[in-house]
Amino acid sequence: DALTAKPVKISWKRLYKIRDRILKEVPGVVKVVYDITPKPPSTIEYV
Repeated sequence: DALTAKPVKISWKRLYKIRDRILKEVPGVVKVVYDITPKPPSTIEYV
């Protein structure tokens, strides 16, 4: 359903690669975070 969300397991190596690419290619970005907590209904709009 679209009311809850579970984090996808991604290896640390892949997360570091994604982070590095975002920091390199997106001007003004100085920090990248990956929220690994499950989200209950009405709280999945994470910013």
